[in-house]
Amino acid sequence: MINNLKGSHTHAVFSRFIRIMKLINLFFIAGICFANAASSYSQSTLLTLEADNNTLEEVFKMIEKNSEYVFFYSDKAVNLKKKVSINVKDQTINKILDQVLLQTGNAYSIDDRQVFIGAAAKNKRNATPLPAVAQVERIDVTGVVQDKAGEPVIGATVVEKDNPTHGTITDLDGRFELRGVPKNAVLQFSFVGMQAKEVAVNGKKIFNVILEPNTVLDEVVVVGYGTQSRATLTTSVSKMDTKALESVPYSNLVTALQGTVSGVRVQSTTGQPGANPRIIVRGGTSINSPDGADPIYIVDGVIRNDIDGINSDDIESMQVLKDAASTAIYGARGSNGVVLITTKTGKAGKTSVTYKYDLTLSQVGKRYDMASARDYIYYSRIGHQIADQRWGFGLNDLYTATGAGTGNDLTANTTYTTQYLTPENKHKLNEGWESMPDPIDPSKTIIFKGTDWQDVLFRTAVSHNHNVNVSGGSETATFNASAGYMKNEGTVITTYYDRLTFNLGGEVKLRPNLKIGGRASYSKYTNNGVNETSIFARVIGQAPTTKYTFEDGTLSPGIKGNGNPAYHLHRNTNKNSDENITFIFDGNWEIIPGLTFAPSFSIWKEALDTYSFTPSYKDGVNNVNTVRPTSASYSKWWQTQADAVLTYNKDFTDHHLNVMAGYSYYFKSSYGMSASGDGALTDLIPTLNAVSNYKHMTSNLSKQIMLGYFGRINYNYKQRYLLSVNARYDASSMLGREHKWGFFPGASIGWNVHEEDFWKDMDADAFRLKLRGSYGVNGNITGMGPYTAQGEYAVGEGRYMWVNGIANKVLPNEDLKWEQSKTFDVGVDVGLFDQRVDVIFDYFNRRTDDLITQLPMPLSSGFDVITTNYGSLNNRGIEVEVKVQVMPKRSELQWELGFNASHVKTKIRKLPENGVERNRVGGYYAWNPEINDYDWVGGLQEGGRIGDLFAWKSLGIYATDEEAKADPVVDMMDPYEDKTKYGGDTRWYDADGNGQIDEKDICYMGNTYPKWTGGISSSWSWKNFDLYLRMDYMTGHTIFNEQKIFLCGRWAGNLNIPQEMIDKSWKKQGDVAALPVYIPNEDYNLWRGGDWYGLGMMNSEFYEPGNYL
Repeated sequence: MINNLKGSHTHAVFSRFIRIMKLINLFFIAGICFANAASSYSQSTLLTLEADNNTLEEVFKMIEKNSEYVFFYSDKAVNLKKKVSINVKDQTINKILDQVLLQTGNAYSIDDRQVFIGAAAKNKRNATPLPAVAQVERIDVTGVVQDKAGEPVIGATVVEKDNPTHGTITDLDGRFELRGVPKNAVLQFSFVGMQAKEVAVNGKKIFNVILEPNTVLDEVVVVGYGTQSRATLTTSVSKMDTKALESVPYSNLVTALQGTVSGVRVQSTTGQPGANPRIIVRGGTSINSPDGADPIYIVDGVIRNDIDGINSDDIESMQVLKDAASTAIYGARGSNGVVLITTKTGKAGKTSVTYKYDLTLSQVGKRYDMASARDYIYYSRIGHQIADQRWGFGLNDLYTATGAGTGNDLTANTTYTTQYLTPENKHKLNEGWESMPDPIDPSKTIIFKGTDWQDVLFRTAVSHNHNVNVSGGSETATFNASAGYMKNEGTVITTYYDRLTFNLGGEVKLRPNLKIGGRASYSKYTNNGVNETSIFARVIGQAPTTKYTFEDGTLSPGIKGNGNPAYHLHRNTNKNSDENITFIFDGNWEIIPGLTFAPSFSIWKEALDTYSFTPSYKDGVNNVNTVRPTSASYSKWWQTQADAVLTYNKDFTDHHLNVMAGYSYYFKSSYGMSASGDGALTDLIPTLNAVSNYKHMTSNLSKQIMLGYFGRINYNYKQRYLLSVNARYDASSMLGREHKWGFFPGASIGWNVHEEDFWKDMDADAFRLKLRGSYGVNGNITGMGPYTAQGEYAVGEGRYMWVNGIANKVLPNEDLKWEQSKTFDVGVDVGLFDQRVDVIFDYFNRRTDDLITQLPMPLSSGFDVITTNYGSLNNRGIEVEVKVQVMPKRSELQWELGFNASHVKTKIRKLPENGVERNRVGGYYAWNPEINDYDWVGGLQEGGRIGDLFAWKSLGIYATDEEAKADPVVDMMDPYEDKTKYGGDTRWYDADGNGQIDEKDICYMGNTYPKWTGGISSSWSWKNFDLYLRMDYMTGHTIFNEQKIFLCGRWAGNLNIPQEMIDKSWKKQGDVAALPVYIPNEDYNLWRGGDWYGLGMMNSEFYEPGNYL
């Protein structure tokens, strides 16, 4: 019998087999036949063997046939095709193996009737274990070699580093003994699939060595409906470093991908704890939604819309399928990428109970640099004075009840704190108030009390995360149970995210070839929904002279839309509650050796409740708002999924074949209802039944079904030449009768160059090289609803002739069909310096055709748009992942660096016909310096990009009134405005040189999509201490800072002023400044927003580099 060990998984199976064998041996030892223990089998058994140019495998079989010996080895450590010769008569097994393995360079160890064959010592062709020569200062050493789980590593090689011919192999218990070792020697421990380790003897005689898996060479990657070794993988799959999961508890698991996987861009868009971030894989596939649809999430085989309720502590592995050859197995769902998540399962062994607690502190990464109350008063009043000097208005506001005005009555609970100093209010200077000379009348003194609203609203958020796990089992049954509770504060006061999770899973081996398993999971999270746009706008823009509290200590409400954010956050009720329940039942039946049938069935349910109520509140000094808006909604989703997969796995000498075929059924239904109203008579009944005015009430119901047939063939020759072909045939109830089915194939090839014979003269571990390429097709229907193809109706009030009725809402289109994304990918995997440096590089080119698009309809049709297939988009780019083991894993101090980067370009190839040149939608007719003529730029047009930004370009600021008046360029945007220019105004770029600033002078500002995205990670470990650092970055893109428009333009005055405006703005004649003069509520300068043509919003000063790290 030949026992062949293959990788770490087989090693675990073999370990269990050995433990059974050891129990059997105990009975034999107790038997009479072994009463004479002094004589061992290996010493008393003599063999005769004759082999002439036979393979090593044939020699082993000869020995097994004529003896009771059993050979154990790894086919990666032993070349079974090596030809050897031997002719001996009546010799012991030791004598025979000495001669045979002298020809192969392998080492061996014998434990009774078990013979272990190990790898040859590195770079030594004829290494055999020879007795150590006795020398001075030599000792005998013993020890045990185990893996991270504490299991013995059987057959591990132990050699003296400076004398590789002096070594041994570990026995059944992972133990070893090596005699005559120099006291100052270094021992090398190695086993196929594990990281080699060096240990200094330093006179010690007993060693306990832990070997860790080689996570690169033998990394197992989860792919669609199976797993595959990284060494034979031919597609683009990124596996997230588990350190990113182990080191930080995530309220939303998607954020763990941020900066850890190349080609995946993750952006948090709200700041709300637990909120779903935006995720884009390789640039997205949509024109209508440039940020693209989310990838699909597969959790233990179950399709999920999102994963916001999953506990990161329950995750075993997480990987992203990116190219079409890898995602084609999911057919219609794979065009935006696939995120595969595997949760933890039980393992045979003693029951283990673990408790983990994480305390996390979070702060706002960067605060907005805003003016102090003193600077705000000074520059607001000066700005009003300048407006009065130029246009004859502005001074009146300085004496009214405004943020910088002195007309505030401090005895009447006014909104703002500014007032002239009087004997009646002088006492406030002893109560923490401040004073300053009036900048427009220094003879008077202004008193005020300032508030830093960012100090009020932002906090150091404290989060607690508790996790308990119980796991264990026997050889026939395993289980895993976990419970988690997260209480996560947001960095904005009153915001929170609480989550409770339970998971239970198990597997039972009914027969040696039959296993069944099941898993159940439950999660519930709650948070308070906050209008983050409103809150952040108020925090940043709130005048620092706005009262935080009244004189009696109660919170001041502020005034109207610019009310005190703390007041409203504490009073409003907004609550979201989401529950998820999942049941999974699966099995695995090995029908015959190599042929496995794996069915699975799952049920998933999600229920989401939302509720909000705004009680009556003060709006200004005297007004009380009693509208009391109330709303509630309930949504639930029910999903069943059944998969059946048949897999055949077979080795034919040097050929390996894996064939998989399967069927998938998917059903999903949803139901939702919502209602809103206002006019409740009291704050004490915050429910919908108390409202007197119902504003909105609706419900909806939908169902969809998908069927799929899929298959895959993986083949490799000596792990040298690799081939993978897969396909899926999908049908969806969402499409028209003639277009329900779609076919999505994929194919990939690979070449492990280091497995070639010409590579054998080099150290294969020092330099490994794999070339690969793939092509595949994916489908997508995410741009449409369940009944878009069939048409939809709207029911309710005013639908027909202003009365209740039913009206067409969505025009049917039975010709709707699948979007198709075709992707070509080539890649290179490189391993250097014994896998200390690993590089994965990919180039991809993806074209998406038949885009699901909203096509405008003529008014006579009665519809605004019709959903159709029209348009084409192209994404191409490069990705690179680099991992460097700075300090080797065998050392006590370990240090690993990771880096990834991706670059994507998106181009519109085709748009719906609309009779306009290049089928343009939107854009501007402006001067194009590239063609030295006028042209349509921006918007969407064939040959163009998504996300280009255009604006009027500032050339600087006029230093004096004389310089401004001498400039002949005239603003022609509004013929009725005063065209007089002053010092401190913006000098605009006349792009076409015609002496006028108009619509044709806008210039290119940049693109909203980054040129490069990626991440950097670094992990250190020393003994029981670990430190993990992760950063992500984006560079090369432009962002539009809309907040500046409000703070520096039309709405300036009662809003605070950016510190940048104070530091860099023009203030007096002759100033050489970067920014124009600050004048509140001024429409006449293109720097400001709010003029009739919106020029203020299209100002180059509002566009900034979006680079960050």
